This record gives sequence, structure tokens and C-alpha cells, in this order.
Amino acid sequence: MNTIRIVVVTVILAVSFIAPSSAADGPGREFTGTAVVDGPNGTRSMPVTLVANRYSTVAEVQKLAEVLTNGGQSAVLGAIRYRNDGELRLGAEVRPISLVAAEETSDGHRILFLTGRRIDISEQQLGKDSLDYPFGIAIIEIDSFSGLGEGALHAGAALIIDADGHIEIDDYDGRDGHFRDLRRVR
Repeated sequence: MNTIRIVVVTVILAVSFIAPSSAADGPGREFTGTAVVDGPNGTRSMPVTLVANRYSTVAEVQKLAEVLTNGGQSAVLGAIRYRNDGELRLGAEVRPISLVAAEETSDGHRILFLTGRRIDISEQQLGKDSLDYPFGIAIIEIDSFSGLGEGALHAGAALIIDADGHIEIDDYDGRDGHFRDLRRVR
């Protein structure tokens, strides 16, 4: 009888140690670091926080692929305009995030944060063709084990969504920002 109790207690202890680590394997809800962006006035560094209140399903992203095919970037912008799936804090600027999508990678998650407005990094006037790049996008890759990551910030971008719901971006001017010391907070 004592042997059975010891085995049961051992199994319960093992499960209690395993359960928290599998919960940590999810993408996470909040990430912090430093954004480093090259602009026409030089390189700027500022604190960044990305918050995911809700992750989109693959079916939702696939539906956006149809919207994109049928109506273009402006139709996607209209479809996500009133969503509030998260938040981007970049320096003193706070932006609502309209879409958060995550996909598993070999060692963690790739997470895309999309805002329905361009991200103002510097005061510059953009040409008319910039209207075809209406989104501000942050893409991060977070290691499931360590919670550390890296990523890029795109002040103006357009979306490319394939039939499987995989999202890629087309950056407006090719001057991407990047994140330093990025980590999952919760």
C-alpha cells in the first residue's frame, strides 16, 4: 500500500512540475524590449511593449486572404479597422493592434502584430504610392524555452496572405527597424 502511495505522490509531483512548463510553451501575451529604427534623421532607440489580448485563428486569417484577393489592401484595412486584439507601445506612442497571428516555429513562435495605421517613427512626408502600404507591422520570433526573441518593425507595409493563412509582408521603403533585448514578460 505504501508503495502505491509513493508512486501516486511521485506522479502528482512530476505532473505539477511539467504543467507550468507546457503553459509557458504558448506564444505569450506581453513582450518588451528596445526598438532600433533607422530613419532619415539617424538611428533612434526607444522602449517597445507588444501586448496580445487575442490571437486570430487560422480560419480568420484565411478569410482575410479572401478579402485581400477580392478587394486589396484597403479591403483588409476595412475588415480589421475596429478590432482591438492588442496594443503597441513604442516610446510615448500607443497604438491599438488590430490583428495578432501566431504560428509555431521549430523552437518557438513567430508572432505578427498588425496595426491598421502606419507607425510614425519620424516626421517625414511620404509619397502617394505609400497609400498602398497602410499597415504598421511588428514581427517577432520568441524562443519557447528561454522567452527571448528577435524581430523587425515595419512602419509602412502591405500584406501577402497565402491560402494556408501564412502572412508575409511587403515593406514600403526597405528600412526596417529591429528589436533588441526582446523578451516575453507574461
